[in-house]
Amino acid sequence: MAVLETLIRELSVTPGMLWVVGGGEVVSENSSVEMQEPDFTDGYATVRAEAWHFHLNMGSVEGIQFVKAEDHGVPFLYYVRFSDPGGETLVRCFFPNPYLDDDDNPAEFQPEKLKMFHEMRDRYVGQENVVYVERPRGS
Repeated sequence: MAVLETLIRELSVTPGMLWVVGGGEVVSENSSVEMQEPDFTDGYATVRAEAWHFHLNMGSVEGIQFVKAEDHGVPFLYYVRFSDPGGETLVRCFFPNPYLDDDDNPAEFQPEKLKMFHEMRDRYVGQENVVYVERPRGS
């Protein structure tokens, strides 16, 4: 999946991203402070930053979704979701929220933050297994 590697590389250099590893009972939220170039070796991606890293089996990623999701704290969340063949979430990468300031407090809508999501979504959706979805609250 060449698109998968390209997308992970681009997400890793996009400022202000929040990487959430896992999707079940335990998840790890990780800041993109001092992100490093990901490493792709033997079918695995190693994504790392200042104080954390994870290894992703590239062969286990079957779906990639650009997601606009309704939320209870702010109107919407915007992220990329990587899922396995069973539809389970492996990793989500959240874009800076256009409804929050730099301290994660509610703020007036900031269209420049949403522009990053739209530009990347428009480049990737339609390639290989990349789709766009809108999720209502609670789904």
